[in-house]
Parts: sequence; structure tokens; C-alpha cells
Amino acid sequence: MFKVLKAAVIAGLILGATLLTLGVLARWYPALDIVNNGLPVLAVGGIALLALAFAVRNRTLIAAAAAFMAVTFALLLSGLSGAAPQAPDGAARFLRVATFNLWGRNDHHLDQVAAFLAETKADAVVLEEVRGHHKNFLESLAAQYPYRVGDNGLAILSKHPIVADGRVDRGGQPFWMSLIIRWVRLDVNGTPVELAGVHLARPFYADLQEADIVALTTFVQERTGPLIVAGDFNMAPWTVKLKTFTKATGLGRLNTFYPTWPVRWRSVPLLPLVPIDNVFTTAHFANIAIRVGPRLDSDHRPVIADIALIE
Repeated sequence: MFKVLKAAVIAGLILGATLLTLGVLARWYPALDIVNNGLPVLAVGGIALLALAFAVRNRTLIAAAAAFMAVTFALLLSGLSGAAPQAPDGAARFLRVATFNLWGRNDHHLDQVAAFLAETKADAVVLEEVRGHHKNFLESLAAQYPYRVGDNGLAILSKHPIVADGRVDRGGQPFWMSLIIRWVRLDVNGTPVELAGVHLARPFYADLQEADIVALTTFVQERTGPLIVAGDFNMAPWTVKLKTFTKATGLGRLNTFYPTWPVRWRSVPLLPLVPIDNVFTTAHFANIAIRVGPRLDSDHRPVIADIALIE
């Protein structure tokens, strides 16, 4: 039995070390960044390997497993930098922003989404995976959100007037998969604020995701006023791409600790492990509170951010 456990620990360490190495190489080979999304899984695996190493009472394996855990957690902690400042106690809420990937089986969950939005009382909502057949659903929310932009790909709903809007598309793509960013300028009680909804390519399409993050970085760098970016980034805070984006733009990240995906696979409920849905803000804002919403029969959980205006 001890020989089997020892072999299992050695095999696990080799596999884990290989994956960590691939993740580090993502700095030069963006396609490998998909591995970094799974760092929480590697961290859990490292804990299990350390426990098994203690079980076989092998000092070399214990040291190796401990080193593997240390490196894994160090890479995870590297994603902590770039968090938005916390608002002081008692700070007034300027905006409540919600973002949710609307995808679901046969759209049976739309009534749940509508009930969630009514209960959440967000001032502005970014919806991803919006399709043409969602038009009636979006129109049913008009009493709650009288201002809306978008009815395919990305939609932004607002209780505050939308005074300008625009979009950023991927070149050379058909219209149903070209949209990266949809943005609006809101008049929030006399204060102009831009809100950008994003839906970046999945990590399985590495070149497309790399181009998307470059386009988003350029978009943010061209802005000079208060800006909030919310949506499905399809990458975790500790990926090379999102860390690079955060550093290049100076935006503050609100969601680091609340996993939003995968909530389900087909009809099978899952435990979400990765925070790929997020909200970022410029230095004009501070984070009052961030939380995730309930399961709404999607493979994502919604994110709700309460934001204070500090400048």
C-alpha cells in the first residue's frame, strides 16, 4: 500500500510541476494561460499530495509537496495585486452594478433572472450571451430599466439616462461573434460615467482572447473620465493576461475571491472554482461591497458590485 501511495505522490508531483511550468511559460506563449485558470484546482491537489506524503512518511516527498504548494499559492496570491480600494465605512453608494452571463438551457430561467434583477435593484446591468430571441425578455424589463442599449451579444440596462453609446468589434468575424465591448455614457444624477460591458473570448481560443484583451486595454487607455468595466472576462485574476491588463490600465478589480464558473455542466450542478466574471473601476471609485448572486440555471453566477464615488 505504501508503495502505491508513494508512486501516486510522485506521479502527482510530476504532473503538478509540469502544469505549473506551462502556466509560467504563458508569459511568452499566451495559449498556455488556460492552465493558470486552474490554479485553485492545483492548490487543492497540492494539499492532497502533502497529506499523502505525510501518510507515507517520506521526508523527500513531504518537502517536494510543500514546495509545490508554496509555488502554487504564490502564483495565486500574485492575482491579489490590483484590487480596487475599499470604500471608507459609511460611504454612500453611487452605483450598484450587476453582470450576468445569460446563457441557459432553453431559456427556462428567464423568469428567475427577472426576479433576481427585481430583488437586487441594481442601477445598471450588463448581460452577456444575449440573443435576438431575448428581445421580449429585455422589453419586459423596461419598467424597471427604462434605458437600454443592445439586443445581441451584450446588452446594458440602466435606470439612469444613456446619453451616448458605442461598441468595439473583432475584425473579420461574423456579426454574431464580433462584439467584444459595448459601452454607454450614463448621466448619474448629473455625473457622467462610462459603463462598458465585455465578453472576451474563451481561453480555448488563445489568439482571439489575446487580441480581445489588447483591444480592451486600448479602449480603457483611451478613456479619461470615470469608467466601470463589467462582464465575462473568461479569465481569472491570476492569469498572465488579466494581471497584464490590470497593470497596463490601472483599473481596480472588485472580484477576487468569489468564484462564478462553472456552476453547472449540462444538467449537472457543479461547484464554481474560478472568478471569471468581474467588475473593474477607475480610480474615481471605491469598492463598498461585492457579492455573487444565486444559481440561475446558467453556467455562471451573477456578480453584484456596490460602488462609491471618491473623486
